Amino acid sequence: MFYKIKSVLRPVRQLFPESVQTFFYRMLVRLFQPKLMPALDDYTYTDEHLKFVHILEALNYLRVAGAGGGLPQTYFEFGCHSGRTFSVAVRAAKFLGMSNAEFYAFDSFEGLPETNPEVDGYFKTGTFCTGRTDFVRIVEKKTGLRLDDNHIVQGYYCDSLTPEIQARLPKAGVVHIDVDLYSSTVDVLEFIKPLLVVGAILIFDDWYCFPPGANMGELRAVKEFCEANPSFKLQEWKAYSTFGQSFFVTSLAQKS
Repeated sequence: MFYKIKSVLRPVRQLFPESVQTFFYRMLVRLFQPKLMPALDDYTYTDEHLKFVHILEALNYLRVAGAGGGLPQTYFEFGCHSGRTFSVAVRAAKFLGMSNAEFYAFDSFEGLPETNPEVDGYFKTGTFCTGRTDFVRIVEKKTGLRLDDNHIVQGYYCDSLTPEIQARLPKAGVVHIDVDLYSSTVDVLEFIKPLLVVGAILIFDDWYCFPPGANMGELRAVKEFCEANPSFKLQEWKAYSTFGQSFFVTSLAQKS
């Protein structure tokens, strides 16, 4: 019921800060379905707390395993809707004293591109939209970091992930991939291929959004990428909240 309410009210909700949206949503549940509050609390725990802890762990891994310059202290996030996880990464690095850490955001800031149900399943065109101005404002409010244009790459990935952008970016330490779609994941993997290092972490937010054996979404894109680049190897790290999975890069793709 309340998922339907959230969907119907989405255009109105987006006029308000995320904290206000959350407050009113919890109030609706408490007033009309109080018995569902424990489930809402558990959902919030898995969708926020567990994700946030995992991102902090990834940044802490960079700090410890990369001591002495072995790993770049850089965080790339593809799919930045709401600024939640991006802000968590910035806060984590500050808490851990990673003063040299850099953060790069990649998003259309117009929602998802056109989707294909055969490979994208649940995800719909235009959803998960946070405008660029709002995203910058959210990150600054939550972290104190004011992102400049050099740290934001705007546009659908098929257009924005150009060789020129690739050439000016540093190597990646943690890559958070929350792009939902098969096609977008294909674009992201090709783009980051020369930017990865052995020991980098890839975090996929939507790895398990499909039934077992379904050749769809992010999992399909990674499978095809590994088949096309047999020297590229990943080692599983741990589950990322409900639907995600993280990996260590253990061997790089050969230059084409």
